[in-house]
Amino acid sequence: MVTLKVTFYVVLFGWFLFAGRTLISGELQVPQSNEWWLWGNLIALAVMPTAISLLCTTGAIQYIGSTPTAILGALEPVTAVFFGVTVFGEQLTMRSTLGLILIIVAVTIVVAGGGITKHLVRFRKLFPRIIKKVKK
Repeated sequence: MVTLKVTFYVVLFGWFLFAGRTLISGELQVPQSNEWWLWGNLIALAVMPTAISLLCTTGAIQYIGSTPTAILGALEPVTAVFFGVTVFGEQLTMRSTLGLILIIVAVTIVVAGGGITKHLVRFRKLFPRIIKKVKK
């Protein structure tokens, strides 16, 4: 029940922001009445990525905790690029590859926690040894 309550308040807050923006701008574009299939697209866009995503996120926080949920959430762009390339045939550019590498490295550092410092210091100390061996 807590998951549903949190999701309700998140959606309600988002609705107030949307309504406020609509009132300030003075315009709201809706599909024309003769294009009935656009209403189906609009409803599907509201339900699938918003409501279901919020329910799954709050459920994951409840079951596995906030930290693992945030870590998995940080990997969402990696999943989006994977499906974009494999399913929709998008091009994998150098820029997106660099972004993926940065995301994976950042998530790895977060998951490793304090233990990563020991490994980074040991890795850094390798380079003076290598340089000294080359000079001899």
